[in-house]
Formats: sequence, C-alpha cells, structure tokens
Amino acid sequence: MAYKTAKAWKEAAMQRPQGVDDAEMHQREQQARKHVLQEGKQPAGDVWEDYMIYIMGKMDLEEYQAYLLFKYSKGGE
Repeated sequence: MAYKTAKAWKEAAMQRPQGVDDAEMHQREQQARKHVLQEGKQPAGDVWEDYMIYIMGKMDLEEYQAYLLFKYSKGGE
C-alpha cells in the first residue's frame, strides 16, 4: 500500500499486532539502546518512536528501511 506521508505509514503500522514475541522484542530493544549509547546521545524527536516500529515487529526490516528512506527523502513528511 502506498502512503502519502510517513506519518500515515507509521500510524498504519502501529495499528498492526506485535509481530515478534516478547523475547525477540527485548533483544531488539537492547540492540537499539546499545546503538544509541554508542552514538553518545539520546535519539532526537520521534526517532525512538521509529525504532519501536521495528522493535515491536510492526514492520519487517525491508519495510522499515523503505519507511525511513521515504520519511527522510524529499516529500516524505
């Protein structure tokens, strides 16, 4: 499905059921937190919300990458 905005895409994804079990979700969250610590800063704006889309399995990796590309390209928001 094509979305007109990244916000619409994120909202649709967040309505989906959790796509991974709790153990996988915990592992993904720990990896994301480790990544954030390596960068030495807190995620700005809605970046952590974007991480949660993948952490909770609302999007698979391929869709998540496409979403981020769309969001941060011209016209994504």
